[in-house]
This record gives sequence, C-alpha cells and structure tokens, in this order.
Amino acid sequence: MKRSYILILLSLLFLIPSCGPKKPADVRKEVAGDFIEATPFQQLPEEVKGEIITGIGFSEKRSNLALAREAAITSAIADLARKVETKVEAVWKRTMADWADYTKEGIDESMSIEEMKNMTKNIIDTELHGPWLMQEKIQKSTGRYWVRILLPSSTVEKWTNQRINDENLLKKYIIESQINKVKEELQKDLDSIKQKEQQDLEKIRSLR
Repeated sequence: MKRSYILILLSLLFLIPSCGPKKPADVRKEVAGDFIEATPFQQLPEEVKGEIITGIGFSEKRSNLALAREAAITSAIADLARKVETKVEAVWKRTMADWADYTKEGIDESMSIEEMKNMTKNIIDTELHGPWLMQEKIQKSTGRYWVRILLPSSTVEKWTNQRINDENLLKKYIIESQINKVKEELQKDLDSIKQKEQQDLEKIRSLR
C-alpha cells in the first residue's frame, strides 16, 4: 500500500511541469504573429532636441487609397495641433517672464492665460492647413496608411511672436514707456527665428 502511494506521488511530480508556465521562447512564438508596431516611424534626433514638432496619424486599410491618405493626414494634423498648443503656451509664458519688469500693474495670471488660449486657438485655426512636409508609409501587415507631418519648432515660434508683436496687445500688457523697446526686441527675435526656420525647413526636406 505504501509502495503504491509513493508511485502515485512520483507520477504526479512528472506531470506537474507540463501544467506549469510556458517557456519564454514558446510565448514569443505565440505573440509574434499578433504583434503590431505602434508606429513605423523612428523618433528623430531633431525631435528629441525640440527642433522639430511631429504629428503622426493613420487610417485603417481602405480600398480607396486616396481616402485612406486623406484620413491619415487628418489624424496627423489633430496630433500636430496638440503639440503646437503646447509649444505656443511655452513661448507665451517665456515671453511674459521676459517682460516681467515692463508689465503693467493689475495684470493677473488668469488674464494672461485667457490671452494665451485665444492666441493658441487662432494659430491652430488659421495656420495648420499645409502644404505639409510629410513622410508616408503603408504597413504591409495591416494595410494601415501612416503619415508623419514634420514642422519646425521655429515656425510655431514665428507664428506666436508675430501675434505677440501687436500694438493693441502690447498696450494691454506693457507699460507705455516701454512699448517701443519691447517691439524692437520682438522684431529682432522674429528676424532671428525666420532665419532659423529656413535652416530647419532645409533640414526637414533632407529627411524625407
């Protein structure tokens, strides 16, 4: 009886490994066919440095390639708009900090934030219409149509500074005796930004 009990236990020990977790190689083999890369585009060094803003979008496989491309571009523009909004806010806050010594009394943060939001909306509504510098790929495994729009950060800075350098806006925020000085500084910044924008555009064209 005791011998039979021991044999049963040994049999169970031999069976246990087959019920345990699968080996890593087996797991990799199973999921390999189901894995879909999030995006076929590699992050660019210029993107990491903040020199380029990208908008990535895709469309599911369609029989009409033109419609798939159009949908992917629309998706990419929406992604780009979110990143442009972040950039505009950064430029606005940096500029307001630079003006701290010239700002009128009574200007509170809520007033500045509201101005920034209106400016951001205006830029997105009026500027994000192309033509675009883009990269396009069709993912063979899924048929998805991918688009990446490449936009120089300097272009967004230019759009923002052009709107900041407005007589009515400056009168609202800046001490009257300092308005001309601020306008001169803004114009110098704009000239420098425009030069950088051209350099950045050439760099983007070389990446396509």
